[in-house]
Amino acid sequence: MSKKEKIKKTNDERILDQHHVKYQKVFFNWLEKGADALGEAEAVGVPAKSILKTIVLKGSDNENDYLVVCLPLEFEIDLKLIANQLHKKQVHLADNKKLINITGYVHGANTPIGINIRKGFPIYFDERIKEYEEISVSAGKVGRSVRLKQRDLVELVAGKYLKVQ
Repeated sequence: MSKKEKIKKTNDERILDQHHVKYQKVFFNWLEKGADALGEAEAVGVPAKSILKTIVLKGSDNENDYLVVCLPLEFEIDLKLIANQLHKKQVHLADNKKLINITGYVHGANTPIGINIRKGFPIYFDERIKEYEEISVSAGKVGRSVRLKQRDLVELVAGKYLKVQ
């Protein structure tokens, strides 16, 4: 592969490199195929429950009260349960149209790595991911993910575990 053809690292991959966190690059092109993410995961041999989606939430405490919850693709989120565990009146989904301004990422590319390192938002993980040694999260670009040890990611972003459903 020539230098021009070489795929450039995302900023999030560079962050992982800087922190000496081992990872694998994973490319999910399920949108181009007209498939769904769970089907694509099975096709590449990755357990679907180990692929995390990153949800940005807005708390009601103040204008800059944002937090991030990461959970397996196939699960839903219980906003009341999360608010209760975090001792907040309520939490709601951040406005998708404003995600680029809030996190620096477009919808579908949000990642706990860059959001925590750049924005300092607290990161919470669905406690069910503890059963997986390896997980996948977005690498900061739609269709790009990184697969790494669950423990390494949680430590890197100073994450905490929650019940999300």
